[in-house]
Amino acid sequence: MLSTPQRQVPLELVEYIIDFNFDDTAALITCSKVARGWVRATRHHLFARTKLNTARRILCFDEILLASPYIARNVKAVQIPTWLSKEEPRSALRRIFKQLSSVKSISCSGQQLQPVWNEVLGDLPLVKSLKLRVGWTDLYALNGLLSSFPGITDLFIETRMTSGVGNVEDPCSRIATPLDQLERMIVYNGSGLQNDFQSILLKQDLPRLESLEAQFGCDEDAVYFCDFLERSGSKTLKDLHLRFTYGGPQGVLHGTSLVVCSG
Repeated sequence: MLSTPQRQVPLELVEYIIDFNFDDTAALITCSKVARGWVRATRHHLFARTKLNTARRILCFDEILLASPYIARNVKAVQIPTWLSKEEPRSALRRIFKQLSSVKSISCSGQQLQPVWNEVLGDLPLVKSLKLRVGWTDLYALNGLLSSFPGITDLFIETRMTSGVGNVEDPCSRIATPLDQLERMIVYNGSGLQNDFQSILLKQDLPRLESLEAQFGCDEDAVYFCDFLERSGSKTLKDLHLRFTYGGPQGVLHGTSLVVCSG
């Protein structure tokens, strides 16, 4: 009795099936079990967005990379916590990021930002997007995080408490890392309070900033925004959204010639 020859599914069709299910983890895992040739295509999507937001996940992924280091090149976006209290997961995360050469996006969320992230993450010049959601951070911790991403183009920062910066006009109240590649920025206080970090960022030269969603929690926030526009911002901005989370300024703002009316 003659055996029926097995027919191979064309590679183009395999890739189409897998790409169609790019955001369905269960389907991708099932596809990876069909044949050895399907594993590589599914791995590209399974590890593209990797959550390392708990110590347990970090330690597990560290072991995965130890056994299969080639997986690291599939990781394009990573979610990390804002705080790691123990040295073991911090050391593991440090080893992980030494292998993540293709990461383009970092998201970070939690209650308080730990001032160790430059030491943990190292220099990641290929990262273009940072999304930070944190209840509270000080300027020192924020500077440490931003220093890992010298090529960032998209920045999103949400805080919920006052920054504790004190005097925004102080020369020490500044972002240490030049953000000359920044194109899009959203920085706001989720509680509608004074938006110090936005004001500090707008003190910088941002020669490529095209899109800005600005939130004002007090008159001082609006003053720094107006100063930025008069200095250079009006030449590059193409998309601007303004949100007032207090009564809004009336008449001429102190320190600027721009007239802003609420309502």
